[in-house]
Amino acid sequence: MTIRRSSKRSTWCPRWWPRWRTTSMARILTTEERAFIARWMTESSQLRRVRQYPRYLDLTRKREQGWPRTADDMARLFSDAELRDLQVWFNLSWIGPEVISADARLGELVRKGRDFSEDDKEPVFSAHFDLLRKVLPKYREVQDRGQAELITSPYYHPILPLIADLGIARVARPDLAMPRRRFTHPDDAAEQVRLGIESHTLHFSNRPRGIWPPEAAVSDDVARLAAEQRLDWMLSDEGILALSSGSPINRDGDGRLMQPELLYAPYRVQTGGPPIHLVFRDGRLSNAIGFEYQNSAPDEAAKDLIGRLHGTQRRQVDAPLLAVIALDGENCWDFYEGNGNDFLHSLYRRLSHDPDLKTVTVSEFLAEFPSQRSLARIHPGSWINANFDTWVGDQEHNVAWEFLAEARDFLSERERQADAPAELAAARREALIAEGSDWFWWFGRSHDSGMDQIWDSLFRLHLRNIYMSCQQPPPASLYQSIVKDAESSASKRPDRKITPKLNGAVDHEEWNAAGYVDVTALFGAMHPPKGAIRRIWFGHDDRNLYLRFDLLGGGRPPRAVELEMLFSARPGRRPDGEGDAGGWRKRTGRGDFGFDPAFRLTARRDGVDYQLELREMAPAVAGNPPRWAGRATAGEALAFALPFEALGQDPGERLDMVALAYEDGKPVEQLPPTGSIAVRVPGDGSTSRENRPLKILLVSAEVAPFAKVGGLADVAGALPKALKAMGHDVRVVMPRYGSIDVEKYGLRAVLTNLGVPLAHQPVNADVLEGRIGENIPIYFIENQQFFGREGMYGFWDDDARFIYFSRAALEMLRPLGFQPDVIHVNDWHTAVIPNMLARLYASDPFFADMATVLTIHNLAFQGVFGYGTLHLADLEPWGLIKAGIPGLDDIVNLLGRGLYFSDVVNTVSNRYAEEILTPEYGEKMDPLLRAFRGKLHGIINGIDYEVFDPLTDASIAARYDVNTVEKKVENKLALQNEVGLPQDPAIPVIGLISRLYDQKGLDLIANIMWGLMRLNLQLVVLGAGDARYEEMFRANARDNPQKVAATIGFKPVLAQHIYAGSDLFLMPSRFEPCGLGQLISLRYGTIPIVRATGGLADTIADWDPVKQTGNGFVFSAYDHWDLYAQVVRALENFRQPALWRRLQANAMSTDVSWANSADKYVRLYHAAIANHAEATEYSATAAGPYGWSEPEKAAGS
Repeated sequence: MTIRRSSKRSTWCPRWWPRWRTTSMARILTTEERAFIARWMTESSQLRRVRQYPRYLDLTRKREQGWPRTADDMARLFSDAELRDLQVWFNLSWIGPEVISADARLGELVRKGRDFSEDDKEPVFSAHFDLLRKVLPKYREVQDRGQAELITSPYYHPILPLIADLGIARVARPDLAMPRRRFTHPDDAAEQVRLGIESHTLHFSNRPRGIWPPEAAVSDDVARLAAEQRLDWMLSDEGILALSSGSPINRDGDGRLMQPELLYAPYRVQTGGPPIHLVFRDGRLSNAIGFEYQNSAPDEAAKDLIGRLHGTQRRQVDAPLLAVIALDGENCWDFYEGNGNDFLHSLYRRLSHDPDLKTVTVSEFLAEFPSQRSLARIHPGSWINANFDTWVGDQEHNVAWEFLAEARDFLSERERQADAPAELAAARREALIAEGSDWFWWFGRSHDSGMDQIWDSLFRLHLRNIYMSCQQPPPASLYQSIVKDAESSASKRPDRKITPKLNGAVDHEEWNAAGYVDVTALFGAMHPPKGAIRRIWFGHDDRNLYLRFDLLGGGRPPRAVELEMLFSARPGRRPDGEGDAGGWRKRTGRGDFGFDPAFRLTARRDGVDYQLELREMAPAVAGNPPRWAGRATAGEALAFALPFEALGQDPGERLDMVALAYEDGKPVEQLPPTGSIAVRVPGDGSTSRENRPLKILLVSAEVAPFAKVGGLADVAGALPKALKAMGHDVRVVMPRYGSIDVEKYGLRAVLTNLGVPLAHQPVNADVLEGRIGENIPIYFIENQQFFGREGMYGFWDDDARFIYFSRAALEMLRPLGFQPDVIHVNDWHTAVIPNMLARLYASDPFFADMATVLTIHNLAFQGVFGYGTLHLADLEPWGLIKAGIPGLDDIVNLLGRGLYFSDVVNTVSNRYAEEILTPEYGEKMDPLLRAFRGKLHGIINGIDYEVFDPLTDASIAARYDVNTVEKKVENKLALQNEVGLPQDPAIPVIGLISRLYDQKGLDLIANIMWGLMRLNLQLVVLGAGDARYEEMFRANARDNPQKVAATIGFKPVLAQHIYAGSDLFLMPSRFEPCGLGQLISLRYGTIPIVRATGGLADTIADWDPVKQTGNGFVFSAYDHWDLYAQVVRALENFRQPALWRRLQANAMSTDVSWANSADKYVRLYHAAIANHAEATEYSATAAGPYGWSEPEKAAGS
């Protein structure tokens, strides 16, 4: 096993280190020095190294919570004593626990914990330097006794293939954006290797036989130069082997190699020079140490690793196997308990005593078992995705490579002159330093060091030193920040719909959500565009496509530039001949758009305006009129709206477009240079698609009647019936809780011993099948460990339980032979499913086209857990979602992940979908919800008309409908009798069925109870919740037995009686996502009194006795007097029988069925399918640097 020491060399020493280490006291530090300590000596409070020391954690949290914004704020943040403690703890925390336990002085400092003196710093720094002095002798010691083979690495840690030839990055990624200037310096690569060998030999008196290429980056060039340096072997990654040999490295469901002899063997390579051997690491085992085992008990982790090796060994063929585990040794231990020592001790102990495993050096293995396999070529790449994207291709990368290439070309020219050897040696050293990989690691969008400006400055300093060593002034560009110049990426897809004003001025806020193609970023800072366009913005609302061209020269280009856009035809429709598109191809030899242009929009300058015309691209016909024409004023940009109707596109279809620039009638630019910009025409597309039934899987933690805690169960039980009635194939899955009676519901097993992955281990489940109604399949995931207990929620392992359930819902699909178009998940319990599909199943064709819909029923419950939850879901390789939102970035929020990854999100009313975008209702998720508001919808729930029908309800005293509503009074008399109130049809009865919490507006009722008791009414209450409200209703029932009846608890039959027997129904909620009570009361002709919030606002319209419109009584302000006024108003209307009958008819005629809501859900499903298709297109093309569609033919252009 190879765990590399860091070969990244520091090339500078902070000027403050010696003085701060020995003599500087906290009280005499300058403002700059105090700010520096506060900023750089307070590490993240999430680091184990910080969290194990309470004082250090407190100081770090003080900085995080204080959120200082300026250097002065930072300097004032800590007192002198706190700064002194920081100086000690920052340095002490970097010392391993085994060293601290062996050093009495350091142990005493840990026990002291705080209020350190200046003298307390000395043993810490002494320990640091003592450890540094021991490092190289310790390595030499283990080498000399044969315990380890030490190998070398190129001196300044460059990516050798890129130094030899930067252009080789395009072998793995032909479409990669590259710097304009070539960088090809194989002599530098050889020099880096030579210096590494010399340093190794000097320090260890032994010439190395192997080499660790930085980031395991290899190529044919690297193999050749390593062999020429008389090295025997080098290391790379299994991904490189697969692409070099053409044989995939296949694993079974447990991650064990199917053919270990392919990976666990050395390979001989000879590329035009001496041969060299390559060994390839097991990426799965290496990454387990690097990223997974930190979350496990040390001994269990070591046991798992040994078990995996034994599992592979059982598939061993006759040839011996060489398992190579290789990872960066400086990175992972910070996340392990005890700095990884306990894990390593356990692992090495097991290896030492295992009779079936033998530790061996690579050279020993090669000596005993020479390579029997060979490779004709080496795929150029690294251990990160087998390519070089991490170090080249981003805007910042390429600017940095441009600077380095320019400086290196300057040096090459001076070397040819050879007039100052001493100066050239210093300049050459600076060039080799600047070739190090970590400069480019921190440039670009993939990584953020938190100090990118410092890296940027140091990189450019080394480049300036090349010129200054040669007594030449550096270029002015080396004094300009690379990071600053590359702050915007080349492209962005639209976030949501826009409707900007088009008045010649640009309101940037209105365009923030649009997509864009940044032309200057495309071509790089060193290669500006040839035309007049700086950036193209695109977005849409339901009717129009909005285009904006930011023009070079502030809207008034110095040349006569004309613009045009080409648009695609509808799918299946090709234009009649090439028309103007053919002319473009003939004139330029270009035009490989990846689509057949059907329309051309021209923008010709006409004074201060542009004349716009859209025409079909058919062969020229005399008098062929434009399909659309308009004018636009070009201020700082040219912006206009183009109706989708003019383009003849159907909702939900993809629309491709490309921009062309002409100068003096000649084409000068195509944007993007290859491929197209793509948008999807707004609308769900359901009317234009084949009217086929959808396959829908609804996944829910509860489903009525099998298990119910809240309204989620009612939705999950009723919506499938309505979808089925529309002809769709809908199925449901839920856990089989211990309370669900198998015999009562006639459940039968359809799958047994289904292996469901949990924390990388299979845990078996059975799948039972039952029915909702007569013909809707519902599956039950059965696992006694997770679901056999009493109860549904609130257990310590709820994260494991519902992650397991979510994974099982996916794993059961293939063996059941059900491949849904849409998976509909609900609330936090199943919100991880879209995340799993996007990360764990995206490459599986069976799952690739499944769209997802997330319905939020209760935003207050979000499924918030610690980082280990990602390990349970097998999602830890992707880490946390850093949304940039305080409180969300450092936790696992399963509902937030669902919101992030779902194709469509909805909540249970339109009004609530708007309310949750605000801090008042957003439950601290409103920033994330606002970021994704473009895919957020609202659909009101329905009610099951088979269950709630006063004409068929067997539980009520008298049945009735809208035509016989006078019979309702019999139910009223029966209810009064049942709850012990005086029977009087003339007294209005107000029903209240509710959970008794503040959310339900109970505080408003409490404030007006005294007033209600003075009115001629009766109040019937059913519910449970806060003890204070339960007691309030009990007390009022005792004190006013003629007016109030209160039943604490929940009785379904009594609830039906209240709905049927009450005249009015009270719902004054503070917030109400949907509401069920008002829907049922409408169905039974019981008039709701509601506050205008959430679903209550969407379903209840205020009664207008003049126009005789509306179906209830509504108030807006959360104020008890407003509630009281509506009660009084309702009683006044009750005393007018004719008006009351009209109001009841309005209420009972309101369509609150699931049929109405189900139709909206079908449209939502189609929108999800369209969004998923669009996202798949974007993700498939995001491999290119532009982020739009790139046709295969253009990939290499």
